[in-house]
Amino acid sequence: MMTSPSPTPAEPTLIPIFFTFDEHYVVPAIVTFHSLLRHADPRHRYALHVLHFGLSDDARRRLGETVGRFDNATLEFHDTSTYDVEVEQCPGKSHFSKEIFFKLCAADLFPQYDRILCSDVDVVFLGDIAPSFFAFEGEDFYYAGVDTVLPSDRMKLYPDFSEEERYFLAREICACYLLFDLRNIRRDGMQRVMTDYYKANYPRLHFPEQDCMALTCREQVRILPLHNVVQNNYYAVDADTTPFYPLNLGLPTEPEARRAAFKDALTRPVQLHYIGPRKPWNSLGVTRQKDWFAALIDSGQTAFYLRSLPSIVRQRCRQYSAKRLFGKLKKRLSL
Repeated sequence: MMTSPSPTPAEPTLIPIFFTFDEHYVVPAIVTFHSLLRHADPRHRYALHVLHFGLSDDARRRLGETVGRFDNATLEFHDTSTYDVEVEQCPGKSHFSKEIFFKLCAADLFPQYDRILCSDVDVVFLGDIAPSFFAFEGEDFYYAGVDTVLPSDRMKLYPDFSEEERYFLAREICACYLLFDLRNIRRDGMQRVMTDYYKANYPRLHFPEQDCMALTCREQVRILPLHNVVQNNYYAVDADTTPFYPLNLGLPTEPEARRAAFKDALTRPVQLHYIGPRKPWNSLGVTRQKDWFAALIDSGQTAFYLRSLPSIVRQRCRQYSAKRLFGKLKKRLSL
């Protein structure tokens, strides 16, 4: 599953990357876009695409202004309403499930590209994405990403899956930052395979896009080096003593080399990913929060963030209330 990434070519190249989010994530998207382009290689051009379902004119204007500060970047918005019929077939559908679904449709949505990157926006970039775009040139794969690093008990969520399915689920990669080989996906008709599986199995997929891609793409997956995506909780563990996920394929197998590679990734992350519901823009005391606020200040949108803060706090309270409600219901049903 793991092979060595390809070197970054010296000649100028167009590097496309797409994002899916709604109005609640405009502020973090501004920070994501600015930090990405702030660290971009000036030799290349970066084409940013936003798949959305109702971004306001003001949101699009602000995002456009953010990207417009960089001569080697463009921004394009895509209305995804034509896919609503397919998304309606997903039980328990929500904005979140729509965003996930569109990740599986990249081959159709971007016919002009042979490969494309995809990123979440609860991140800050601290390095250039170009090397990951050129990874695994000439290899036969569907997508690539960073795999699980720290111990996880997520497999207890899948008792009803077959032994073969559990094998691939245990080795799935994180979906916050992905490289898609669109040529191979089109060649093998994998978009239809993935979307059909997603719609048919959505209720039993606990991490929908990750689970869906792991169970449909199987061996056609590659592992990006860990420094491409470093989760903020990695900085909350002791790098000298923390255990690692036993099925990790992205780190060396020899214990000392594995720990050295982990430490190295912590010193030079390309993307810093803020996992969980507590984000640097909606909570206090978030690990590596300072990196996000430094990028916000550098973007020149601090005043907009402060004006948006009441709405951000209300959204966070709604999420917290919903979490408490589901927790109470779960306890009652288990009695």
